Amino acid sequence: MEETSFSFEPYSAEPRKKKRRVARVSLWLCLLCAVLSATFAVLFTSLYYVRRFSELEPVSEAIELVKKNYYFFDDKTQQSIVTGALKGLSSYMGDKYAEYYTKEEYDSLLSSNSGNFIGMGVLVSEQGEGVFIITAVYDNTPAQEAGIQVGDQLIQANGESAEGKDLQTFLNYLTHEEGDENTVVVLRDGQELTFTVVMRQVYSPYVTYKMLDSSIGYIYISAFHGQVVREVKDALEDLKGQGMKALVLDVRDDLGGSLNDVCDIADLFLPKGRVITTVKSRVNKETVFKTHSDGLDLPVAMLVNGYSASASELLSGALKDNGVAVLFGTVTYGKGIVQTYFDINFGRDGTIKFTTDAYYTPNDVCIQDTGITPDHIVELPEDVTYYSIPSIPYESDTQLQAAVEYLRGLDR
Repeated sequence: MEETSFSFEPYSAEPRKKKRRVARVSLWLCLLCAVLSATFAVLFTSLYYVRRFSELEPVSEAIELVKKNYYFFDDKTQQSIVTGALKGLSSYMGDKYAEYYTKEEYDSLLSSNSGNFIGMGVLVSEQGEGVFIITAVYDNTPAQEAGIQVGDQLIQANGESAEGKDLQTFLNYLTHEEGDENTVVVLRDGQELTFTVVMRQVYSPYVTYKMLDSSIGYIYISAFHGQVVREVKDALEDLKGQGMKALVLDVRDDLGGSLNDVCDIADLFLPKGRVITTVKSRVNKETVFKTHSDGLDLPVAMLVNGYSASASELLSGALKDNGVAVLFGTVTYGKGIVQTYFDINFGRDGTIKFTTDAYYTPNDVCIQDTGITPDHIVELPEDVTYYSIPSIPYESDTQLQAAVEYLRGLDR
């Protein structure tokens, strides 16, 4: 009965067999195409990776030679080799800002940038060989609780004299583990005083501020890290509450920090809708950062020098190009590029940093290697080069004096 159709359509059973054979052939062809496609995909992918990583063959060969022949080779050696290779990669990129961090190194960097550290809670300024003056004592810290004061001269640390030492050598005489006791001797008004401080975690603010007179406020930003945005906001509100009608904004010796933080701070000074900076990269061709707030609406004189770099230059350029601040001091450092941190996760907890972007001022200028020239060039006296910026006496700070004189001369 195979030949009898149950359909009234005018065809026999024979064409139905052909259709089944055609269907089987089509199925096999599809399967064959799929297999060939997968094979070619694997082949091309393999060739891609061979071409992509062929330049790394000498590195792989060297590692294999070490693993096979080095007498003292162990797991620790292998880990050190990989870390060394990654550090070497960052060192030889031709990017002086590139760096590879192990997990421990990166954690330490994050801790440092947060403003939190184990210490006594003071800022020390080197004001000549062996002359170390405490220029700030932070709130709620071991130093404050012990009775150490601004202006004290450190002359001993754990029995070691400051005489003839540079600052870093002297500070190395202190231990910095949680709970460590350190004995320091200071000179105050010709009298030697001894203090014992117990180290613990403290926060070092990135902003200091004060009123210079009844109407001119002063804010110093040492870096764009930690809680710097909140600190600047608080400083502005406090100074306005004290009657501030004009401001000196100081970023001398500020080597930079976070792009997001500096843009948030620029937003506090510039009118709404103004360009802060334009960032250009290979990945995202350009990103324009603009303001969203109403700004400060007060005269601003800004202090810069050769160690104002990166984020502090971005802020200086934004305020200068938008006509919000007049700059005093010396030509800035000239770092118009941005670095990005990338995690390395191949079984390791490492981080690599390298240059990914260039930033441009609102006038579309990249200041890389040229810096920003202030509106008024003012040099500092040679005898205050050892001082930290906040500790320079007003009578010696010619740059600050020039800024104050400018603000006082405005019709306010």
